[in-house]
Amino acid sequence: MPVSRKRKKTRTSKASARNSKASTRPIKPTIRSDSDDQSQDELTKALAGLVTYRRHVDARKAALAASAADALVAELVAFTPSQPDSELEDDLCRRLGARLREFEDEPIDDHVDPDRLAGAVVTAAAAAVRSALDATLETLTTEPDCEPDGEEPDGWRAPWRVLTTVARILPFPLSATTANAIGDLRDHPGGHVLPTTPGGPTMTGQVLWTRDAYGSRFGVTTAFTTLNGPDRWYLWDIDACGYQAFTVHSAYYATAEQALAAWRAGVGVLAAGETALTAVDDPWLLADLLPTEEGLFRADGENADQPAEYHRSRRLAEAAIKSFGARQAAPHTDLDAAGAAAEFTAWLRAHRAAQPQADQPQPAELEELITELVDSWHIDGPTALYGTCSPHRVALTVLHLRNYYQDDFAAQLVALLPEWACWLAERNRTASELAERCRPYALGETHPDVGSDDSRPDYRARVTE
Repeated sequence: MPVSRKRKKTRTSKASARNSKASTRPIKPTIRSDSDDQSQDELTKALAGLVTYRRHVDARKAALAASAADALVAELVAFTPSQPDSELEDDLCRRLGARLREFEDEPIDDHVDPDRLAGAVVTAAAAAVRSALDATLETLTTEPDCEPDGEEPDGWRAPWRVLTTVARILPFPLSATTANAIGDLRDHPGGHVLPTTPGGPTMTGQVLWTRDAYGSRFGVTTAFTTLNGPDRWYLWDIDACGYQAFTVHSAYYATAEQALAAWRAGVGVLAAGETALTAVDDPWLLADLLPTEEGLFRADGENADQPAEYHRSRRLAEAAIKSFGARQAAPHTDLDAAGAAAEFTAWLRAHRAAQPQADQPQPAELEELITELVDSWHIDGPTALYGTCSPHRVALTVLHLRNYYQDDFAAQLVALLPEWACWLAERNRTASELAERCRPYALGETHPDVGSDDSRPDYRARVTE
């Protein structure tokens, strides 16, 4: 079958990898009708070997996760009881993040994904509580007078504190797994001593947000209760310039003002401007922006802090989205690929009529180029943000085009980007000072925060515009 002149023959883009998630139907091997018994037997053995290998890898990853979880829980059990629960929670997140980063540096067969490690931590913490309960029962049975005034040993308290802290940061479905583990402990001999499970994170106010001058970078924050301490404001710094919305920074801050200041510092003075926090007025867009489970095809490029908040940011995002209750129909989208193709084509023809050039594409070629460009501009991001344009988004689009299309066709698409960015700037009424910052990247200049490797762009970079 001939290969389209547009698409790469061998390399695949992040978008094509992401799209492959949608297909879960196993691929049946095709055997030629004239294949003999030997070829069929070889294929069967090859498939059996692959299954055995995958089981071996899965078992190895489970063992690595269990070992790391046992060590992590042991460290947390030794956490000073007098220190606030919020500090234990923060320490748990840091330790989880550090171990995830260590796994990412290992060979691919030794990678342990975040949810596998978190599940192993639940198992390890529950096992520590169970072991302490068993020790308590054994002590009371063999040495009934070992505790004065009839008090029971409380060795279960430290691992119980760890387990309930883990429960506070894990999103669904891991939150359900943790609840089941706690329920099993209550049914365990001696489990009657376990106190009521502390409540999960509870919001204490409105969800607030702000966005940068390009319209594709968001700061979202809201306050949550803290056990035995003051409320804290959680910030999601969300960049929607990639093929989907990525939370490039998240953390707790003491006040909303501190959260806003941290977001402005990450975005940069020019793009952040004098933005202020306001109440969220589009819960549909908020739901598209806040982090969710990314599955096996998570983007690379995480910095040291991002894995630490991988679970907590999702758990708190669940609470923020839930606070809006049932939502009505999604609002109308201002611009989509079809509308962009029609508007840009009309604008481009008028623009070029005033400045004719001999090497401009003919109408038929132009239609094909615009069709590909409008699809490549927006892959899996929030639909409401199709028409946004920032230097970062332009730079990422260049990398995608060069990776996804054959070189000659990619060069033609990239050549359209300066005019595309100009059209969007006019349409969005972007200030000239801001719009001009897109032009160098539309002309192919490498963005310092994104990198020049067109096969592995850094989608998680915290870009200062």
